[in-house]
Amino acid sequence: MSEEKRIPDTMRQVLEELEDRMQGRRVFRYMAEQESESPEDGWNSMQIKEISGEQFFRDIKGTADLIRRNGLAGTHIGIMGANSYGWIMALCAIFWSGSVAVLLDHETDPADLRDRAQQVSLAGMICDSEASETVRAAGLSGQIRSLEIRELLIESREMRDSETDCAAAAEKRAEDLACIFFTSGTTGGSKAVMMSEHGLAAGICHRIQNRKFRAILAVLPFHHISGFSSALNALYLGAEVCLAEQQKYFYKYLETMKPDYVFVVPSMLRMLARKLKNGGPNGRLLGWDLHMINCGGAAFCPEFLQMLLDRNITVMQGYGASEAGAIGLLWEMTTDHPDTIGKPPAGLEIKIVDDELWMKSEAVMMGYYGDEEGTRKVLRDGWYITGDLCRMDADGYLYLTGRKKNLIILSNGENISPEEIEGRLYQYEEIREAVVQAEGDLLTASIYPAYPRDCPAEEQERIREKIRREAEEYNHSVPVYRQIRKVHFLEEPVGKTASGKLIRRSVPGGERQ
Repeated sequence: MSEEKRIPDTMRQVLEELEDRMQGRRVFRYMAEQESESPEDGWNSMQIKEISGEQFFRDIKGTADLIRRNGLAGTHIGIMGANSYGWIMALCAIFWSGSVAVLLDHETDPADLRDRAQQVSLAGMICDSEASETVRAAGLSGQIRSLEIRELLIESREMRDSETDCAAAAEKRAEDLACIFFTSGTTGGSKAVMMSEHGLAAGICHRIQNRKFRAILAVLPFHHISGFSSALNALYLGAEVCLAEQQKYFYKYLETMKPDYVFVVPSMLRMLARKLKNGGPNGRLLGWDLHMINCGGAAFCPEFLQMLLDRNITVMQGYGASEAGAIGLLWEMTTDHPDTIGKPPAGLEIKIVDDELWMKSEAVMMGYYGDEEGTRKVLRDGWYITGDLCRMDADGYLYLTGRKKNLIILSNGENISPEEIEGRLYQYEEIREAVVQAEGDLLTASIYPAYPRDCPAEEQERIREKIRREAEEYNHSVPVYRQIRKVHFLEEPVGKTASGKLIRRSVPGGERQ
């Protein structure tokens, strides 16, 4: 590998490279609340705040120095809070100080937080004001050093004129532990994924996204690897990051900050597509300037894809896994191959073993923290065994056919991948969410309809009746053993992981029709 393409060994080296690249650049924008006479002003009290590269690194170094002064340098430090500038700055400060970052979902309940803190030997916690309440409720305040993001920012800026360029607690090596985060846990308890310094650096310093973009809207949760790594990768590629701190203002962010690129989960992609039907080129009739959408693992209706392409919006299909790190497949979707996850990019090897996809790259995890048995089940000679069923066509395109754990095996020996059937159902606009399961040898579909806002009862029944007809339409196109025999209508959306994946075990019985 040539010197100019060499991946840094550590996250400290990544940040030093970013500091050089960011001189004279605006790197973050977000909506900050201004003083208002009424606390109910909401969005009307917001104004755009800008952060330069120089400010970003002053904050990183000042916060890293505070980490050292609090005796936490080189330890395991939790970070917990909603997406914010302070969150991503604090993460980088943890790396700068030579510590290990432990990423925690800000919606974690106190009991789970207490267990995870003990599991990964937390010495300290950096959190926002809301998460600090959870830390107190978990009884951790007297056991670990807890620092609030807002207070760290204020104090580090007050020290601006002092020496804050602290050295790392110890010189870290490429193979050292850099970060711990927890898997989504769609079928069982989540696991603590360990990423090495070099593995994390490789996942950030890549050019898999080879289309130029000006600004990404960072909407995915930062405690998930695709959330924070896509933001840092955007900075590495020379773009800026627009922060979506509150989901309820998602469309307002698109209108006000006008990012040209957004990375979303499948459910958000479908909503975006419906919104853009009357949005004009790049959503300009809505006040947007959107040119590219990236979505992971979406079962996407071909009609939506063509509509987005007609509006000058490129749709990228992303595929990866927490354990595989931040290097995965990223494919520009076309109407010729709407269902593929594409072909592996440079730096990623794949193979299919007994219909199961295996992945290998510099970004693959070190293993699960404190779980050698679990690690042995999914890592083999550097290969991560994904658990995803996959096939490859004659041209080398990859197609996911389901999860190995989710396979429905009928008494006649037929194997049913529920994801394949769900993908067919998502072609109907009236279906927002669908989960296919089995009752004995009969397939059922639990469906949450796409009701319009304030939809009256009679209109809801009309939509449900149309869905029943669509299920019958599907049944006429498939063999008997693949037909849906019962439809359950759900009163609430299906539970989801931080990355937008449906949690199948959360599906209730629903209203049976």
